[in-house]
Amino acid sequence: MRNEFIMSLENRLHGYHTRLKELHFSAPSMSEHKLIDDFDEDLLKFDDEVMEDAQAIFGRISVGMIQPVLPKSTSFNDLLNEIRADLVKTKDTLTEKMYTGIINVVDDFFHTVNKTIYLNNIIHKELD
Repeated sequence: MRNEFIMSLENRLHGYHTRLKELHFSAPSMSEHKLIDDFDEDLLKFDDEVMEDAQAIFGRISVGMIQPVLPKSTSFNDLLNEIRADLVKTKDTLTEKMYTGIINVVDDFFHTVNKTIYLNNIIHKELD
């Protein structure tokens, strides 16, 4: 595994952040608006923790290396599932012990994603 995987993940995370801001501003309810905002904060914290760990392994990134990749998902629920699939791919790829710190952060964020899916389902059930 080389730095390319981590930079690809970083670019997708920044794309997720952009899409979350779009969803945040177009949320159909105040409950979803707040949930998206809270989740975006968690995503940015996750991103920072992954990249700090990765830079300890691979070295610092240079200006211009981050090139956000927007996700295909245009709904919050679909986006959460896309992020969860990315976390699975990350765990499947980072199998060496030197990536333990990153994997621990991924495991913690996995819980956050699952919790947010659950809360989003509750919000949508209340709206129906």
